[in-house]
Amino acid sequence: MKEKQNNKHLAKRSGFTLIEVILVVVILGIIAGVTMKGLNIGGKKEMADVMDAKSTIAGISMAIDAYEVMNGTYPSSLDGLLDSSKAGFPFLKKNSVPLDPWGKPFTYSSPGSHNTHGYDISCTTPKGESINNWE
Repeated sequence: MKEKQNNKHLAKRSGFTLIEVILVVVILGIIAGVTMKGLNIGGKKEMADVMDAKSTIAGISMAIDAYEVMNGTYPSSLDGLLDSSKAGFPFLKKNSVPLDPWGKPFTYSSPGSHNTHGYDISCTTPKGESINNWE
């Protein structure tokens, strides 16, 4: 008789409850979400960095153009935009030359080799793609 009671008890307890299954699925979902976020799915971070670089180049270009209008020439370097003795100062809001999204300085030359009557400003992505003001 005791054996029958033990078998009934085991029969009731075999398998997982709905709560246990849901809990495991939720935990796996959280782990998958955290992992996918860290993997840079779809290149969204890379695309955002490229857009950030293009936007920064446009902002620096506007500062260079304002410098040229106020002083009659382009600055010899991007640090020239920080020269407080020049008319129109400050040309950059944070009073510092921004770095590209990858932490490197932008390349600047005046006169430019691509914009011979102006200036060239560019940066390079970690994959070697050029982002610039002449294309």
